[in-house]
Amino acid sequence: MENQSSTTNKASSPVVDQKIKDPDAARPNNFTPPLNEAFPYGKQPIRGINLGGWLVLEPFITPHVFEESVANGTVKDEWELCEKLGPEKAKETLDNHYKSFITEEDFKKIAEMGFNHVRIPLGHWSLRVFPGEPFVPHVSWEYLLKGIEWARKYGLRVMVELHTAPGSQNGWNHSGKEGKVGWLDGTKQGDINAQDTVDVVTQMIEYFNKPQYANVVTLFGVLNEPAMMKIPKKRVRSWYDTSYKAIRKVLGAGKGPLLTYHDGFAPLEDWEGFFDNGFERVILETHLYLSFDDYLVKLPRQKQLEFPCNTWKPSIKTAGAKVGLTMVGEFSIATNDCGKFLNGVGSGARFDGTLEPLEEGVTPPGTCVGASDWKNYTTEYNQFLKTFMEKQMDSYEGSVGWFYWTYKTQDHINPLWDYLLAYEQGWAPKDANVRDTHCPAVTTTKSIKQEEED
Repeated sequence: MENQSSTTNKASSPVVDQKIKDPDAARPNNFTPPLNEAFPYGKQPIRGINLGGWLVLEPFITPHVFEESVANGTVKDEWELCEKLGPEKAKETLDNHYKSFITEEDFKKIAEMGFNHVRIPLGHWSLRVFPGEPFVPHVSWEYLLKGIEWARKYGLRVMVELHTAPGSQNGWNHSGKEGKVGWLDGTKQGDINAQDTVDVVTQMIEYFNKPQYANVVTLFGVLNEPAMMKIPKKRVRSWYDTSYKAIRKVLGAGKGPLLTYHDGFAPLEDWEGFFDNGFERVILETHLYLSFDDYLVKLPRQKQLEFPCNTWKPSIKTAGAKVGLTMVGEFSIATNDCGKFLNGVGSGARFDGTLEPLEEGVTPPGTCVGASDWKNYTTEYNQFLKTFMEKQMDSYEGSVGWFYWTYKTQDHINPLWDYLLAYEQGWAPKDANVRDTHCPAVTTTKSIKQEEED
């Protein structure tokens, strides 16, 4: 991977000439080729941002939507929200959210921050609502298309990403429905849901398989986070193969956006050789969060700062060499899981021992008191956050690059997941291409256990 970071401190700004006739001549900054030139994936890193909570609701990103839309308490996911509001009110509520939470000004700001890609999570209901589902159809799709055109205007490339599957591929609220996994769960309906997901994916691919999208929709996430700790690995791998063949049938050999497949929370080395059998133009996607790991949240801050460079960077680099192109599709600067609704509406946190009952004699890692009170963060903690941010950015450029999760949270309710706030407060670089902190050269990979023992 070439080092594309500059030593200057000049901030990026969108390179947009409104008089240019070619709509794909724009670029977000001088570090990035214009849209009408191929982006050199694997040579220049993706430096991207997620638009989480926009077209797929998440309670921890937009809690007010869940708290204020329904009388007599909150709801836990988009399914329940739509169910309780009813079709017309749900459509009105979601339309108001879509048009206000992310606007053209945000895409302009993203370009100014130095990013070169945006990842836009999307629900399957944007195209199809299946029998028994209460979701609002089609409206989010229209906003996706608006977002793509805003991205085009500011020279940003887009990763369209299917974030949900009928039946739920992981049982988490951001799959649309919290609870049990009803996708590839060994039942007839689970198999139907899996085939319906292939149909949605191919429908999306068919739509974007047009010349006007070739330069802007350059990445496609086939399915977010299928939970292979809940679904047998063999079934997920088989579905990956099936979906890939269906997509390739639409696109043809060597054509279309690069496809990303999530690691399913399996170790990256488990995927060695998988993509060697007939796959082309694919990326292995992984999501790296310190905040959800019981070992890592207990480490002293200095050890947490060292972990991305010592462990994640060589891991990504090794996967890039042995598996194929590897990308970090999500990460954050959170070192605890104290954020409001982060683990679900009504759930506590691992960090203070309120998520699940602790075993006798076990002490929680810390307290959540003040964890989100960003206005009172100390100067020392602010510097820790910036260093942790930049070390992760550097670590994840060992192969294809990264997308931060997420661009913003409502009223900055969860600051450690809010890049816009980080940018404003100095916990993020003023230009994603110009950073103060880099990893030292690392030749060995330390395990989580080794980090704890050091």
